Amino acid sequence: LMLKEPLLLSRGAPMPERCGLLVILQVRQDGHVFSGLGEVNPLPLFHKETLAEAEEQLHAVLSSWTASTPKVPAAVARLDGSMSSWLNQNCSGQRLLPSVRAGLEMALLHAIGRASGSGHLGVAAAAARSFSSYGTLGLNSLVAREEDLGCDGATVVKLKVGKDPLQDAERSNYLAEVLKSRAGPHARLRFDANQAWTLDEAAVFISNLSDAATAMTDYLEEPVRWHPEEGAEQFMADWQVLSERTQRKIAFAADESLTEGAVKCAHLAECKAPIAALVLKPSLQGIEQTAEFAAWASQHGARPVLSSAFESGVALCHFAILAASTAPTPWLSESSVSDCHGLGTFTRLAEDVLQPPFADLVSTGQIGRGWQVNVLKCQEALDKTLGALLSSRGSADGEPAKANGWF
Repeated sequence: LMLKEPLLLSRGAPMPERCGLLVILQVRQDGHVFSGLGEVNPLPLFHKETLAEAEEQLHAVLSSWTASTPKVPAAVARLDGSMSSWLNQNCSGQRLLPSVRAGLEMALLHAIGRASGSGHLGVAAAAARSFSSYGTLGLNSLVAREEDLGCDGATVVKLKVGKDPLQDAERSNYLAEVLKSRAGPHARLRFDANQAWTLDEAAVFISNLSDAATAMTDYLEEPVRWHPEEGAEQFMADWQVLSERTQRKIAFAADESLTEGAVKCAHLAECKAPIAALVLKPSLQGIEQTAEFAAWASQHGARPVLSSAFESGVALCHFAILAASTAPTPWLSESSVSDCHGLGTFTRLAEDVLQPPFADLVSTGQIGRGWQVNVLKCQEALDKTLGALLSSRGSADGEPAKANGWF
């Protein structure tokens, strides 16, 4: 998929496009065939595997399933450990690459949800874990530069920081004023330092945020550097020192430290710094693991925030449905963090394989409430896209499957 302009991330060269794989799995129930669609799309330098490595493993798994079709229990859709157990048993002893695991989980959930007649593919997981299941989902936008803050209706904005802390603070203060003038009381800011700062540098940034910017801040992701030789305990201690040094001015959020396994939930639970959110990446952690982290976050007073990695609308629909299906129960949720998720990367896509494009599913909802996407429309878009792909291959649900998977 071509991007609107080359994508410059915190590491690596600019990327003009995103390349991935679509996978279709078909399950048979009572003589009828039901299909599901998933996406395998490793992000270079963020996923450890390359696209070629993911494709090779996906081909091996699908070939194995074509040769000997495994039985798929409906319970895997509960995302309570059943999915991981089933995949471990039926992937020839292979340790699945994160992007491959996520893509297979997506396709299985989609197929099983359609076979069960559920309203959307997250219904079973929501019921199993006593989550709420929202009908609409809020999204935040992603801003790397001032010019990215357009008049697009987003009220919750994520700003990349991590360079000169004083300049980043000045830029944040300016953007806070601009956003507040456009979005009013609903304006919220989220900062992401990507572990770029020393403890002292992070303190300079926080201390120089204006009162207006501070009041609008949901959290600062990964404020300080990770030092492998010092371990998770010292890393969390640095968060606590930073919080105390800045008078607990803003809360923090865990992202890559949790995703990459540097820290565990137990470390977060013991940390005395305010942790407002867990930023979860399903394409890196897998769908079921994301649901488990979301449950932990809700139980420990943190907001689970799902985040995309510049995938197509197929993965974005899956993530939106997952996010809506792992929401904390409203009357038990006490969080100052806005209930928006990090799926605003759709604005970077110049084209999309989803029918209609994910961008067409996003609206500004109620006045002042920012970007929103309807969960049932996401399900409908997945179904429509799947139908078009099956039709292009001369197949359709209800007909005998030609293979267990295509990619």
